[in-house]
Amino acid sequence: MSGKLSKNITFEEALLELESITRSLEDGKESLENSMELYEKGILLKNFCETKLKEAEGKWAVLKKNGPGSYKSQPLDKETFFEKEKNEKSQENMF
Repeated sequence: MSGKLSKNITFEEALLELESITRSLEDGKESLENSMELYEKGILLKNFCETKLKEAEGKWAVLKKNGPGSYKSQPLDKETFFEKEKNEKSQENMF
């Protein structure tokens, strides 16, 4: 086992492969050596997926209207977003 993943692997491909490895390990039909290799690759895939998810969390964006029929993406201002959500819930509770 090389200890590396393909540079071009996507999150979805990694997740599918991780699920396949999990099924193989749960099945218990693999040799000890192959099970260890699968487990090692599974750890790499798990770490890759966690990293991709953290990156995605950091890229939250909101669409802001920029003229008629035009939108642009901007970084999410968490304080403004959650304050707006809190205000909307307060208004719902008034009625």
